[in-house]
Amino acid sequence: MPRPTKRVTMADVAEYAGVTKTTVSRVLNNKGEISAETREKVLKAIEHLGYRRSRIARGLATDQTFLLGLIVPGISNEFFIEIARGAEDAAWENDYKILLCNTEGDWDREERMFLFLEDIQVDGIVVCAPRLPEERLLPLVEQFQNVVVVNGQGIAWRELAGAIETADASGMRQAVNHLISTGRRHLTYLGGPMDARVSTERYLGFVNALQAAGHTPNPDWHTTCHPANLEGGYESFKKLGRVIAEIDGLVCFNDLVAAGAIRACGEMGIRVPDDIAITGCDDIQLATLVRPNLTTLQTPKQDIGALAVHMLLERIGGQHIHETVIIEQRLIIRESAP
Repeated sequence: MPRPTKRVTMADVAEYAGVTKTTVSRVLNNKGEISAETREKVLKAIEHLGYRRSRIARGLATDQTFLLGLIVPGISNEFFIEIARGAEDAAWENDYKILLCNTEGDWDREERMFLFLEDIQVDGIVVCAPRLPEERLLPLVEQFQNVVVVNGQGIAWRELAGAIETADASGMRQAVNHLISTGRRHLTYLGGPMDARVSTERYLGFVNALQAAGHTPNPDWHTTCHPANLEGGYESFKKLGRVIAEIDGLVCFNDLVAAGAIRACGEMGIRVPDDIAITGCDDIQLATLVRPNLTTLQTPKQDIGALAVHMLLERIGGQHIHETVIIEQRLIIRESAP
């Protein structure tokens, strides 16, 4: 019997197996008392007809969509793409699919993404580095509940959501201490937007490490930039102006910022690392492609994505454990700051 060209339905399976649709449904959902002989007949009918179960129908039967939302502030940054890869792999292994939502760091867009994911009834949401202030993020988390937040600001929402945080302050201390140990004494910092938790933590880590080493941070030597591309670091470094002649070490918010600064140094005749040693953060692929290779803080990005999904699935399964997992960073020493 040739397979039909139209989509095979549950009714087709029931007719071929000589049973009711209710029996087919019970076999598919592993519910009810079904004899081994009947179950075998239904399974053979499914295989013979090439029946492919509708995800919508499955959702109706289980009250789930088997969809997860992943909200990120930018897809031009490899950091978030790697998190998405880890999340997608973990979701796939558990028969879930990921919907990737890009906010470009815009508060209103981030809020609308939450509401959109709620409208299509995803089973849970992972939100990375949310830009929304706590008073706007909290009602969204309260409304949805099955949420895991990666590097979120504030504390009120932690009673409602799982949390994953990178140890950014201690990571920055590693970078600063390394530069000081190699004889660098006049350090500056190119940071990210201060409406993000990681930006605040990395800046504080930088300042505290300098103070602990007996140095007085000069606020005029610190500036923020757009960290999503090389242009942010390139332009911000040049804006340091006369300060550049006084510094011998540069700590950057991430690898994109650091790579932009290295490009600016090349144009300005500044030798890296002879004149200025430069460190980044995240250890994206670019860190080994830029010349000189970038000394940077390594963050296990795919592991973070996978962990976020596993935490989310636990919550979906009813295990609402209010926990915060801290992810440590590791300094990788390369040519830009040997």
